[in-house]
Amino acid sequence: MDETKLQELASSSESPAPITTEQQAETPSPAPPAQADSNPPSVHVPERQPGVYAPVTVDAPGGAESQLSDLAAFLKRTWRVWAIIVGVAVGLIVAIVALQSFSEWARNARLKRYDRAVASLTPDRLIARCGQPEEDISKEVFPVVLRTVHYKPWIGEPLVFTFSKTAEQRGDWVFLTMTTENGAKSFDTAESKISAFSCLDSTK
Repeated sequence: MDETKLQELASSSESPAPITTEQQAETPSPAPPAQADSNPPSVHVPERQPGVYAPVTVDAPGGAESQLSDLAAFLKRTWRVWAIIVGVAVGLIVAIVALQSFSEWARNARLKRYDRAVASLTPDRLIARCGQPEEDISKEVFPVVLRTVHYKPWIGEPLVFTFSKTAEQRGDWVFLTMTTENGAKSFDTAESKISAFSCLDSTK
């Protein structure tokens, strides 16, 4: 019994065997403590330095699609300018058409007034409108009476107005012709007559 106790004491007093290198390699190293999900790792974003150009690249659409998108963007930016240009162009066209219409109306009204002035011309009205003539000669050529009235305007050749009426009865004078004194030029239209002798355009 004493021998058994002595063996136990001897075995307990012996030092434990040292750990070999192979045992150290087989022993797994302790894992580092995992970081909590509530504290994610922070990302460091460098500050943008002033004066440094940082280009942004965008994949451009190709071909016709790119041109159409550029045109649409251009028109969207400049639609006010195009609206002003179109408005001015339409206004000019309307103004030109209105001016032409007014000019035509004024010319027609003037020609009608000329026609009335010449159609109503008699020797007495001619004298009332243009003053005393240089000569006023009446000549009977049966069956009519001819009357020629001579005027010398300030500018141009002397003018001769010829009227006639029937000799048998007292009728109204009818305006026949207006020519130069030598008969080289005849004024056929009311406009040409009044252009040559402006005093004919009168209500007298």
